[in-house]
Amino acid sequence: MAFTMKYEIVPRYLTGPSQRRPVLALDPCRFMVAHDTGNPGATAASNVAYYERTRNDMSASAHLFVDDREIIECIPFLTGAPEKAYHVVYNVTTDNDRYGADANDAAGAVELCYGGSINLAEAYKRYVWVLAYACYRYGLNPETDIAGHYMLDPARRTDPKEPLRLLGKTFDDFLQDVADEYASSVTPDPPDAPLSVEDANKLIHFLSASYLAIDDAEGQAEFHRLANELRKASGQPEE
Repeated sequence: MAFTMKYEIVPRYLTGPSQRRPVLALDPCRFMVAHDTGNPGATAASNVAYYERTRNDMSASAHLFVDDREIIECIPFLTGAPEKAYHVVYNVTTDNDRYGADANDAAGAVELCYGGSINLAEAYKRYVWVLAYACYRYGLNPETDIAGHYMLDPARRTDPKEPLRLLGKTFDDFLQDVADEYASSVTPDPPDAPLSVEDANKLIHFLSASYLAIDDAEGQAEFHRLANELRKASGQPEE
């Protein structure tokens, strides 16, 4: 299967090893965590620039920031070998109860930027798409393998409920949007040709001999049609 790459994911990795980017492997990815920045008006680029400036001041981080213009990956996840990001505190156990692992060790983190001059509807489209793509890349179910940060740390966090509220959406609406995006973006592989080109051309050669041996326009037309059916069956253009 293939996934339709509607948007570019820009790699702009934080310098590492550092507190925000420890350069530790994330393996395997078991689920995704949907965040928002909680910093209305700050763009994806400005958030990543802040993380880079303060990379050794604190450990909080995320893999991707999404606004209405860009999807920026600051810790490798979709554009490079996946690494850990510290986006959910370790002393909550909800992630372990739901998925059998700590989010920092086994989940991707995507931050939605909103507010100010950011077009939230456009940012949301990219947010939904990149989460669908992450599910595709890691074999996850969009309806069950995405948690809101607020679900994992309800005493401290509410994200991404505020931008969803501004869009008139519930978290269940959001999950459905991701599932719909996944379904519309994944295309099945084309079926294998049931007949090899070599075998098809051998049969066409025999048909050609019969074509030349008869003096009947209707019969010749039928041989020509059969030859084209063989070409189609082996993935060749008709003649």
